[in-house]
Amino acid sequence: MILTSSRTLLLLTMIAATIRGGLGLVRGSVANRVESAFIGGLIADSLSLERHYEYDAQKIKATGGCKDYSAPGESNNGIGWGTANFHPGKRAGDLTDAGDIAIMLLDHLVDLKSTNSLSSYSFDTFAVAWRRNIEELGYGSCNFISVGRNVKVCPVGTRPGYINGGSRRTLQALGSVSSAPTGQARRDMAAEVNCLVAATHFLPLFLVFNEEEKLVHEAKDTIYVSHRHADPLAAAEFLSKTLFLMLHKDTPLEEALNTAAAASTHPLIPRWLSDARAKVAEARDPTSHLSQQGPLMDDIAITSMSRLWDIGKSEPIKIGKASPTEGALPSALYFVLKYMGNFEEALVANAECGGDSAARGIVIGMLLDAHEGWVKKNEGHRWLTGLNELERVKRQMKILREDRGDGVEEEL
Repeated sequence: MILTSSRTLLLLTMIAATIRGGLGLVRGSVANRVESAFIGGLIADSLSLERHYEYDAQKIKATGGCKDYSAPGESNNGIGWGTANFHPGKRAGDLTDAGDIAIMLLDHLVDLKSTNSLSSYSFDTFAVAWRRNIEELGYGSCNFISVGRNVKVCPVGTRPGYINGGSRRTLQALGSVSSAPTGQARRDMAAEVNCLVAATHFLPLFLVFNEEEKLVHEAKDTIYVSHRHADPLAAAEFLSKTLFLMLHKDTPLEEALNTAAAASTHPLIPRWLSDARAKVAEARDPTSHLSQQGPLMDDIAITSMSRLWDIGKSEPIKIGKASPTEGALPSALYFVLKYMGNFEEALVANAECGGDSAARGIVIGMLLDAHEGWVKKNEGHRWLTGLNELERVKRQMKILREDRGDGVEEEL
């Protein structure tokens, strides 16, 4: 049988993709859903900006809630850190570091594509790009530590951005060595800090890798840019596998969650999913005490889902609302399961609970948009028109989805 030149080229392209370890075409319908889910996560992040690290849900609700984009609060109560504007220089419709670093990965992939070197992507190339964005291009040079707790406008020559504790420690470690490490040596220099936010940056890779094992591996590797704790590593494995099943296999949300949890190499992932499901059942049980808590029900639910921090003995914080994965991931799953099919209610409810609402929000936004396709169904919605990075993100994703130089163009 003699193949036509176009069919031959397609076959060679598929073989080359396999050789490159899963780097290959992402078909049009999947690419559309990836873009939608990515933007869904960014919407949730931006909606959380105003009250990010405010731990008093009653205060949030008393001051109007979080139904629209707003500039970061000037006196959010970051338990243990005091009050501050934790995102100086940011404005309504901007993102926290959760969304910023995800876009940093997207930009890096586009940069590689522009030099016909997309197949060279690795943890090491992203780690170099991440460090360069901070140390050379100034991301985060305007932060609440460097410019002060009550600053609204960044000094000339600085860029806004939140540098979390894991990132700061990793940068300090890298600065202590004379030559830049690579591979496992570089991974080992990431901070042993447990933050869910480290597991929220990987989705742009879904436009580059189309083989599940390779994609999950690369998603986990993004954690090591700044963190190396087992919990966010497990979260990235679980979330990327869940999204792969949903976006590539059309697996329903709950089935995808169950399948990914059962396959997890981390023993706590199935328990955290079970905890979230049990808490949703408790919230829906009209005879339970939790169901009687009115507008604060979700806040009470997620702050009850894990151990009490030491600081919680004197201040009103439990780990369910803070950054560590052990509370933040089951809390995010609680919102996903409780509000499944209602993207808007889920994002508002999450933001109005405060704490590390941004990391939770990215997870909620990605999963629920992958489930219901809210972004693609709601063009012109204020959450889309008001998202400051929307058009640039769409342009960058379009570049990744176009002909990759291998002669085969995406089915858009």
